[in-house]
Amino acid sequence: MSLSPRVEQLLREVSAQILEAQRPIRVLRVLAWDESIERAFFASGCEALPQPTYQVPVPEIERSLERFRELKLLVGGDNGIERFLRDTCESFATAARMLLAVGTKDFYFHACEIYGRPGSLSSDRKTTNLDLAQHFARIVDTVAGHARLTGAIDEEVWSAEEAAPELQRRFALTFPDRTVRVEIVEGMASKAAARVDVVQVKKGARFSRRDLLQLEHHEGDVHVATAVNGRAQPVLSFVGYPSPRTTGTQEGLAVLTEFLTRSTSVERLRRLADRTLAIKLAEDGASFVDLFRTFRERGYRDSDAYELARRVCRGAVIEGGAPFTKDICYLDGLLRVTSFLRVALMKGHSDYVRLLFAGKIDSSDVPLCGRLRDAGLLVEPRYVPEWTRDLSYLTAFMSYASFLGETDLAAEQRRYEDLITAAESEAS
Repeated sequence: MSLSPRVEQLLREVSAQILEAQRPIRVLRVLAWDESIERAFFASGCEALPQPTYQVPVPEIERSLERFRELKLLVGGDNGIERFLRDTCESFATAARMLLAVGTKDFYFHACEIYGRPGSLSSDRKTTNLDLAQHFARIVDTVAGHARLTGAIDEEVWSAEEAAPELQRRFALTFPDRTVRVEIVEGMASKAAARVDVVQVKKGARFSRRDLLQLEHHEGDVHVATAVNGRAQPVLSFVGYPSPRTTGTQEGLAVLTEFLTRSTSVERLRRLADRTLAIKLAEDGASFVDLFRTFRERGYRDSDAYELARRVCRGAVIEGGAPFTKDICYLDGLLRVTSFLRVALMKGHSDYVRLLFAGKIDSSDVPLCGRLRDAGLLVEPRYVPEWTRDLSYLTAFMSYASFLGETDLAAEQRRYEDLITAAESEAS
């Protein structure tokens, strides 16, 4: 691929300006709730609606928004590179508008533009995000009702002080020539969070062996790796930073990595499904307290019920009707990334597997990244998960997934259901 001098120069100049303009737009950092809000909620007997305040750097975000409007005008062409840059600018601009509207219904509308909503269609253009969540919830609830699926791997036996050095050791193996620090932080709302070269764990939290596996692979193999690989790009250095339009691919890739590294669980799937179902409840008017009670009724501990409700309500209308919809991205992103990899492998583009980790990009950007690599404007990612190296297994796995997706197994399912039911009846 050869670019015209004009387009290549535009790519270099606009990429550098995107990198600067995006710096104030840190969505999750702005929307964070501190620990005092949790303490006040439980002190009220779990009856009073939380009253979070947000430190929105309004002047900086307003300047960033104006800059992205200007940059969009520079990339009005109909070629792939200008579309990619234009979509990136629009995504950051929408995120800026969202942050400027915290606590209002407009916040919700902008969130829907970026992340979608429960009623949005997924990659097959037939299934909604709510359909996906209900599907997983039905299976998980049915299985969990028949068998105890947890074991020693799920026992929370590690304190934060014990988990931190163990995670540090694992990250040292993944990133042998780079230091990824693990910090114990007081007042975190969530149990753990990752930045570029820092993974934070909550002081006072307890961790299971499966928790550590998920942090190692979800945060380290994907979120940290794509940030480090992105910041090493010679031209597209902005892909080392979170872009709102890439959230679905990043979270979907991380959840797929959990599957391929055997670090996910039925409980994990249940949480992901329940987050989407909770967003739907909030759209329909459920308040923070309503969501908390719903999660508690579903068997979650009070601390977990609070955390799940918080995820839906951060930045949103606490009274209900206008939630934060980011958590749609996990299951939707999983389906989209899986579909992309399946098609890429079937088309003979095995190199696209590694390119997904070239930075914080969307799956739809990968073919363009391949062209930029061939033109010498993008470098191969240095850090990739182990599963990307075994293309034989990955192709076999995706081929089987593709077969199941195209086969009607309803009759076969009914036959086995009848056999199992009959055996249960005879045994009783």
